[in-house]
Amino acid sequence: MTAAGRPLGLALAMWGLAALFYLIDFFHRVSPAALAEDLSRDLAPTAASLGTLSSAYFITYALLQVPLGMLVDRFGPRRIIALAALSSSLGALGFAVASGLETGWAGRMLLGASGAVAWTAMLKVGAQWFSPAQFARISGLSLSVGALGAILSGLPLRAAADALGWRTVILLSSSASALLAIAVWRYLRDSPGPKTEGQDRAEAAPQARPMPTTPADTSVGRNLLWHCLGQMGMTGSMAAVAWLWAVPYLTQVHGLTAQQATSTTSLMMVFMAAGALTLGAISDVLRNRQMPLALGTLGVGLALIGLGSGWAEGSVTRAVALLWMMGLASGAMVLAFALGKDLIHDERTGTVVAVVNFSVMLGSIVLPPAFGLILDAFWAGSMSDGVRIYTAEGFRWAFLGLGLWVLLTLAFQRGVRLTPAPKLRFPLSPSKTQR
Repeated sequence: MTAAGRPLGLALAMWGLAALFYLIDFFHRVSPAALAEDLSRDLAPTAASLGTLSSAYFITYALLQVPLGMLVDRFGPRRIIALAALSSSLGALGFAVASGLETGWAGRMLLGASGAVAWTAMLKVGAQWFSPAQFARISGLSLSVGALGAILSGLPLRAAADALGWRTVILLSSSASALLAIAVWRYLRDSPGPKTEGQDRAEAAPQARPMPTTPADTSVGRNLLWHCLGQMGMTGSMAAVAWLWAVPYLTQVHGLTAQQATSTTSLMMVFMAAGALTLGAISDVLRNRQMPLALGTLGVGLALIGLGSGWAEGSVTRAVALLWMMGLASGAMVLAFALGKDLIHDERTGTVVAVVNFSVMLGSIVLPPAFGLILDAFWAGSMSDGVRIYTAEGFRWAFLGLGLWVLLTLAFQRGVRLTPAPKLRFPLSPSKTQR
């Protein structure tokens, strides 16, 4: 299962160090959902400003995807993760002491810049320490770590914020990032085998190799473009709903308490992780990335349209079922990275994952504030304890807008045409050298 026949435990330990940084990163990414009332009261009084505070993280996260992906390929994940964890510690410190919206943006943007490498570097470590046939499954397992971070930023964060104050909790997370930076620098190795640091860096760098010359390969750029356009809705919708607006929706429209709503939305990430693991395994067995990815995108779009249709109005059970359906279907997003890697046909895993992740995060930048703008447009002036109360009609139109956009991205996905070579090596179909 592991590269170079290394023990599974060692491979998991190396991947686990990278995964811990992704967990902390995801904790910060999703935290505005649980802290929505606190942030609205202290930093962002309107829905649009709260949306921009949340999406500030994704601006730098998206812009730095490709540069940091190239650095991961050039210098190896250990150095980049250690520096990013240290930067994340500073970003959390800045966010915790923010005195207004602008300083809150600065802290969130530094957190996003630091987290830009988390997913890319973790998959790079997975690609180095595990066999290529396991890439989709390792991607699914990696997303499960993100789900754990989202769970921690749900009810546990809400309870800790109630007990200690949200600023104190974010300060504690800053200390955790600093300690992880030290651990990564000391223990993580970029690839299997006892190597010196110079050897680690050399092997992490992409090796020169001849470019494919078959006519089919001229379509790689077009395929990658359509593929990236097709990923601008699913994760962005999760950023708008599960990571921000689901809690106000459940509390203001369906009357749940903040703790109940936070627990419910945290389970969306559990379902997302389950969907990632299931669809990743199905993709490996079927030897097909596109079909499960398209089904997941369709599921997210239909769930959002169901919420926007008013079918769930008056029934918290139906609303929660649609939210959980959305989470389960969105697990298909991990296949976007495996498919992107297949389209490129080379070993520059960090760069390829970064390019796809850039498109994924563009939706996360635009859709949360767009959702907030729709809510503000339908706001009737109602307030409670300094926080705006939004109408059920506003939520319906916001959900409907997201659903229609996700279905449009499904049409983009249909433009991708896989080239026939090289074939993936799956356990059920070993290569001649493996036989």
